[in-house]
Amino acid sequence: MAIKNIIFDMDGTLTATAQATEIAIRQMSVDFALPPVTADDIKGAMGLGGLEFHAKLFPGVPENQLAPIGNQLDILEQENVIKIGRDILFPGVSDMLTRLVEERYPIFIASTGNVAHVTTTLRATGIYDLFTAIHCDEPVKIDMVRRIMDGGNPAEWMMVGDMFKDAEAARANGIFALGAGYGYLHADNAGLFDAVMQSPGDIFSFLQGAQQ
Repeated sequence: MAIKNIIFDMDGTLTATAQATEIAIRQMSVDFALPPVTADDIKGAMGLGGLEFHAKLFPGVPENQLAPIGNQLDILEQENVIKIGRDILFPGVSDMLTRLVEERYPIFIASTGNVAHVTTTLRATGIYDLFTAIHCDEPVKIDMVRRIMDGGNPAEWMMVGDMFKDAEAARANGIFALGAGYGYLHADNAGLFDAVMQSPGDIFSFLQGAQQ
């Protein structure tokens, strides 16, 4: 049976969000005396929600200090996302999403990011209105994907992501898991996906293959 619906993770799959986060951390480093954080550190924490994300980034910071740091980081990150705009999308993502909509594929977002972050990013990049529905701000992606599917036939669904949580959510719901090899997909996680695409446009080859 052909795939008819596609669920996308956002950070690290559609957007190179780490660049906005890295700028925000540099802006905060003096006021909060933050330890050095690299782009790879940020990419490795993607997929974690709320304080879990901040605790991963700043393991030496006491828990009672993480909330104000996290709040300020979120504010600055959103400001930087707006400044960067469409350039925070991975190359080819906008064209891929536009073509999917033109070919009448319903597309969805399943992100552990908070509502403000997800909404700001999607609007700043001009892709917000392409999605049939946007789900976010939940720590358990398995449940989020299940609700998006709403009892639909798993054979008609695909999950596209870059983190183990994306592959895990797809497998738990019995749907095809496609890794974003052009994004933040780490080599250690690549084997968790049913297949990996090296550019956004490659998705159409997998969709055509599923129809044969």
